[in-house]
Amino acid sequence: MRSRILFVIISILVTGCISVEICDDDNNSVMVAKFMTMKDELPADSTVASLSVYGIREGKPDSLLYNNQPSVNAFELPLDPHHDYSRFVLQVDTLTDTLELMHTQELYLISYDCGFGNVFTLDNNPGYSGGLIKSAEIKDETVDALTEEDDVHIWLFL
Repeated sequence: MRSRILFVIISILVTGCISVEICDDDNNSVMVAKFMTMKDELPADSTVASLSVYGIREGKPDSLLYNNQPSVNAFELPLDPHHDYSRFVLQVDTLTDTLELMHTQELYLISYDCGFGNVFTLDNNPGYSGGLIKSAEIKDETVDALTEEDDVHIWLFL
């Protein structure tokens, strides 16, 4: 009897000392892009009526990320961890543009339980072609899994 009580007490103490870390549902790094316009020579928020976005990866079919999403000001884009660039096709109404972002990537250990995450560093010269985007400005070059709700990495001027 005594050995059972001792076993239960030791079991409770051991399990009480183990740290169980709960991982976020998503430890992927996503870049946040925001539409902007110039108003009185100052940047101003802009909203598009409908947005479709396709991710482009070499050797893989294009992936539809947004399909005619209504009333969009800011949106998230997953960066390609297998290349030093990410490309996306953006479509607003009848206008289409290709956005190309150069970046470097580093892996970092989130924890033993959660595994690794990616930290991307964006190059300051985003490429675009097609006429929808007039200019682009990197606002925060570091993209990681700790992106907050109000973070913005790039402004896309229409």
